[in-house]
Amino acid sequence: MPSDQPSDQHQVGITNAQENNPDADLAELTRRMNAHFGADEYAEAGRLAMEITARSRDELASTFQRHAVAILRLDHEAFGIYEGRIEPTYDLRVDGATRDIVAAATEFGKRHAQEMVIVARMLRDGESDPAERLGATVVLQIDLTLLEADGIARVAQQRGFAGATFIPKGQGTITIYHTDNLGITQAEFEEALLSLFTELQSDYPHAKLEVRKYIIHMPRL
Repeated sequence: MPSDQPSDQHQVGITNAQENNPDADLAELTRRMNAHFGADEYAEAGRLAMEITARSRDELASTFQRHAVAILRLDHEAFGIYEGRIEPTYDLRVDGATRDIVAAATEFGKRHAQEMVIVARMLRDGESDPAERLGATVVLQIDLTLLEADGIARVAQQRGFAGATFIPKGQGTITIYHTDNLGITQAEFEEALLSLFTELQSDYPHAKLEVRKYIIHMPRL
């Protein structure tokens, strides 16, 4: 059963959208989505992104359940924008042993030709670890459009981030982790984050920022 405490909770970043996906239908949908996004046709790109992840939502759930991982939240209506490209993803929060979660994410990712997955475990209260990294969540308190998200991702890149993950509906949530591939120190991450948040507040005055510590795993597949 899922724990009521955050000690075993992990956030998982994973997608099934690849142009070389062995599933021909998903590969074609991904090509169409990328073409629309590249042409600034955000409404159609966003619609296709949600269709892509919806198709594998049940498959994703069953993969984690086979690895004895409890699913706390699974919503297919999320996406990342990294280095100018859209990546439909899942708002996935799970509870279980890190090794089992990484194994499940790796299995699903390999099946869909993904190059990498990310698993982030929230540190327990009072816990410290030499490998800990910061992760930031910005809540804009709006329903976020893909056009707005693309603009925010461009600003994030100017601050030194590769991009961000967005959960557009409800509160409009943005997640950014301090990962090795950013090539910046923790102090530089915090400075860039504060600069980004300050700029976002000018357009989203009700935005809130939460920073937590995580252990982050990013296996290459």
